[in-house]
Amino acid sequence: MTADCAVRTGGSINMKRRRATPTYLIVILAIFVIGIFICIIGMNKAILSSAQLSGVEIARRFAANEMNYNKENEAVLNTLEIGLRPGNRPEDIPSWLREYLEYLCDATGIQNVEAYASIDGKIVAATYWEGGASFESEQTEWYQKAIEADGDVIYTDAYTDVRLQSTVVTMAKQIEGTEDVVALDIYPGQMNASQKIENMPERCNYFLCDSKGTLVYSIIQNGSPEDAQCWFDGLFGEIKNGVHDDCRSYTVGVDGLKRGVYYYQLDNGMYSVITIPYEELLKGTVNIQRMFAFMLIVFVGVVAAFLIRDQLKARKERLYDDIVRVLGNSYYALYLIDLKTDEYSMLKGSDFVRKELEQTGRYSDLLRVASMIVDEDSYKDFTESFAIENMRELVQKRVRDFGGDIRRKFNHEYRWVHVQMLYDESLQNDKVVLCFKDVNEAKERDLSRMKLLRESLESVEKMAKSKNMFFSNMSHDMRTPLNGIIGLARLSLSREENEEHMRDSMNKILALSSQLLELINDILEISKIEQGKLEISGYDFNLQESLEEQIEVFKIQAGAEHKNFSASLDIEDACVRGDWRRTQQVLNNLLSNAFKFTGKNGTISLSVHEIKEVNGRYRKYQFIVSDTGIGMSREFLKKVYEPFERETRFGAANVAGTGLGMAIVHNLVIQMAGTIEIDSELGKGSTITVTLPFLPGTEKKPEEKREQPLETADLSGYRVLLAEDNEINMEISTELLKMYGLDVTQAWNGKEAVELFREMGEGFFDIILMDMQMPVMNGCEAARQIRAMKRPDAATIPIIAVTANAFSEDIAATRNAGMNAHISKPIDFEIFRKTVESLLKDRKNSRTGKEENSNETDQKI
Repeated sequence: MTADCAVRTGGSINMKRRRATPTYLIVILAIFVIGIFICIIGMNKAILSSAQLSGVEIARRFAANEMNYNKENEAVLNTLEIGLRPGNRPEDIPSWLREYLEYLCDATGIQNVEAYASIDGKIVAATYWEGGASFESEQTEWYQKAIEADGDVIYTDAYTDVRLQSTVVTMAKQIEGTEDVVALDIYPGQMNASQKIENMPERCNYFLCDSKGTLVYSIIQNGSPEDAQCWFDGLFGEIKNGVHDDCRSYTVGVDGLKRGVYYYQLDNGMYSVITIPYEELLKGTVNIQRMFAFMLIVFVGVVAAFLIRDQLKARKERLYDDIVRVLGNSYYALYLIDLKTDEYSMLKGSDFVRKELEQTGRYSDLLRVASMIVDEDSYKDFTESFAIENMRELVQKRVRDFGGDIRRKFNHEYRWVHVQMLYDESLQNDKVVLCFKDVNEAKERDLSRMKLLRESLESVEKMAKSKNMFFSNMSHDMRTPLNGIIGLARLSLSREENEEHMRDSMNKILALSSQLLELINDILEISKIEQGKLEISGYDFNLQESLEEQIEVFKIQAGAEHKNFSASLDIEDACVRGDWRRTQQVLNNLLSNAFKFTGKNGTISLSVHEIKEVNGRYRKYQFIVSDTGIGMSREFLKKVYEPFERETRFGAANVAGTGLGMAIVHNLVIQMAGTIEIDSELGKGSTITVTLPFLPGTEKKPEEKREQPLETADLSGYRVLLAEDNEINMEISTELLKMYGLDVTQAWNGKEAVELFREMGEGFFDIILMDMQMPVMNGCEAARQIRAMKRPDAATIPIIAVTANAFSEDIAATRNAGMNAHISKPIDFEIFRKTVESLLKDRKNSRTGKEENSNETDQKI
């Protein structure tokens, strides 16, 4: 029922009562009403006076929360200022700021703050933004205020942030001993809104503004917040003029409600303001008002004999009042449905429905209007569940509470609404109440929880399937080359008399071994990526020259495989800073795949061009690899980056590969802050576009390097200490060393190697080959103990790590242990020979130089 209708109806009833009631009853009733009115006014005044005190206290409490938040940020700012003083200042300030904010978030939960500093007039920030290089920080309000404050923390008024275009308050402080300033962008309303609402009176609105009245933060529990600033400007002017220092003052809120206003000013000049509806403030008088209402009802009962004609109508009005009073605050719409006449009566309706429908009418008209605002899928269920016939059946079965959820449009936005049919014997026969309640937030939370549970279950199932697939594919891909190696080895034993077949089998064994090694390396690379141990380095290199060297390798491969390969380089700034090894790894994988899946006489191309950006910190380069090979299906493109996934259509199943290449490429590109896009069609080929950013590099003057060929040294007579715990590896290494003329002493663990070196005396061994993982004592520990011996040769004897551990951290471990070189298993014999020769030659030259220096000293003496 609308307010106008209620007023008109009440007025008509009162007029009829006045005509039918004797004069003395009217006088008594008037005196009674006036007395009640005076009592209520007196109580309201007392309550408003009390509310003034409690309201100011609430505003002060919220202000205290904001001040505590500011104190925490001041402590952070003081810490940053100390860390940026000239004696403490780190070399990489952005990284230091970023790491400190991450630590701050983990340790204290403080987040959503942005730290930066003006160093020598330039912005240095934890978060990079492209406009920072040209931003004139010394012209900003926060910089000038901080310089004027001479070491004290200052606050700015709210303003729009240049980078994020959002409202922010900046606190800043001058760095001691400098003209530099460190600053924090803070958001004073960071306290969780739900927590504030829990601590606020019902339907209370909260505002936090700066000293000029600009809103920094607001919580509006009832009403639209879009025009909050415009409305608040007027309220702030009244506060400044002292209007709301009087407990009887009020304002009309954005929701149109009459509200009391209470505020408190913070130390930094901000204002904490709350507004509380008068309805809430005067809630304490409800019981007394109900008592007066009861007395009035009793009085009306006395004169009821004179108002028999109005009895039925008064009874109906009371019924409506009871329904509206009990349910009105919980539901945005209420309709009384007469199941006999198929008619509705609108007790409470939304603005849209009141425009489209009369106060009473046919139930079919109500359903028609509902079809205009209810979601199509929901409308079908709605009309079936709340059809007149179905509601009659529910009433016959004494179902008192029946309902469901639908999606209803509110101002071009669909929200979840709970529709409920209420029936009770206290209502008139064959009448039910349809209630509509906005439950969007609760429904969304439920749906979100259900979605999260469903996704979690799917994730667990996917992880289990992925794990099973991983072991299945790994087992298959490792067994395939191993089966070939074992078979060819047996075949070679049966063909000992045929040297040509023997050589062919050995070449195939080497090829299969390389394939197995590639699989193991890819699995280890994927493992490093999943563990977050992938390292991206940064160093200067010439991109043009590096690409040209890589292109030459694939040109040779194209000629050998009778395929067409072309490359186009459009690079203006060739000198960059980045990780060429990882970039090369990406391109090698992409080009190798293109060659694998492109047949004879097919075409593969590589195109590289620089993407120009104005005022960009990074230089971007686009690498496009195209081929006319077998291509990929749309189904496979959805999972191309998953480990062990391979296209199985057409000829792809016959191509050897680990299925890990694209997974590695994808992770490398992401780690290097790049992007990758694939355009492919079965039978027509593929085009893969990778975009990578690089920092500008420092161009180095080319140096003429003439590589001196390493002369094959005569290794005869040199003694080597070989530490190896595996019998087969010991046999292979021993035979290899003897083939080069070296005299080999074997040690089967690290401890034995240390003891042999100690026992044989100074200068007995010329070089040591040390496995890393051995029983009793590992290779690194053995190397450290040898280096620690107090003998001249212990510090100078070359020690080579020969191990299957090929990661950078393993190489670093051998260097830290004092080893001179690192050779990975399986051993490349040519690299092995050159390494041994080089180290022995360096040691020989070192000894020769010392002897010459000794002879010169003797001659001088």
